[in-house]
Amino acid sequence: MADAPSVVAIVVNWRLAEATLHCLADLRACGVPGLEVAVIDNGSDDGSVERLRAGAPHATLIALPENSGYCAAVNRGLRHARERGARHALLLNNDLRLAPGFLPPLVEVLDNDPSVAGVMPTVLGPDGRVWSCGGDLRFGPNLVALRHQGAAPPPRTLGPQLVGFLPGACALYRLADLAAVGDLDEAYWMYMEDADLGLRLRRLGRKLLWIPWVHAVHVPGSSSGGARSPLRKFLMGANEIRLLRAHGTARLWLAFLLCDLLAAPLALLGGAPRGGVAKLRGILAGIRGRRLDAAALAGLLARA
Repeated sequence: MADAPSVVAIVVNWRLAEATLHCLADLRACGVPGLEVAVIDNGSDDGSVERLRAGAPHATLIALPENSGYCAAVNRGLRHARERGARHALLLNNDLRLAPGFLPPLVEVLDNDPSVAGVMPTVLGPDGRVWSCGGDLRFGPNLVALRHQGAAPPPRTLGPQLVGFLPGACALYRLADLAAVGDLDEAYWMYMEDADLGLRLRRLGRKLLWIPWVHAVHVPGSSSGGARSPLRKFLMGANEIRLLRAHGTARLWLAFLLCDLLAAPLALLGGAPRGGVAKLRGILAGIRGRRLDAAALAGLLARA
């Protein structure tokens, strides 16, 4: 395709049009000629589609008729990127703030190392501390951990670092590698799909890298009401079981039993009992194999 972009940025919107417009403004100064942007509105019912159409005429807007979950929305964007003939896809939360020129170093890594399936920058919180430098499975609560979270940013002079998975807030992937593993698993709906994707890519022998010399800023949790919201806790509980069934080792199952299931009474007695109850409900839903969709999550979505 003669006019095919090298990168399509995929931004999912759900009731946060203003945040999405800020993110799109940053993308316009990202430094990649011919970058295309696809905004996937996930069934917003607050006038987001009209505000996005008026405020970002340069972007492709794909309005889904209902909230089909983050994973399904991203997969719709990936199909669009392939239709456009792109090589890479940038998965980006709409609450990211991006420095001018942040993207070319990430594209350069993929263009020059065919063994790398995906790459991410250092992602900082608004206080300048690290939100994530990549992720790994761990022996601990929720089974996953974000590298260096809460610490001062590592030196920009570090070389590329191998990581277990790329948190979905900001990650550039080679589209051919995503196609080889079937894109995101839509059964996760939202949360932990990035860990599952990383495991599937690494099983194919592909590398995932964190690039310390590139920075972005993230204000996490707004799509589900915050890190301690019942919606997030429910989804984390349900998807923890899904991840274990797909990739669980004896060590990971033991971590779940000790750090999540047996520790649940402490969560209920702690400072966020609603979150603790939601997490247990999610675990039970995962054990039962309950399908995650907007109908099943209606009450939690209404409070997000």
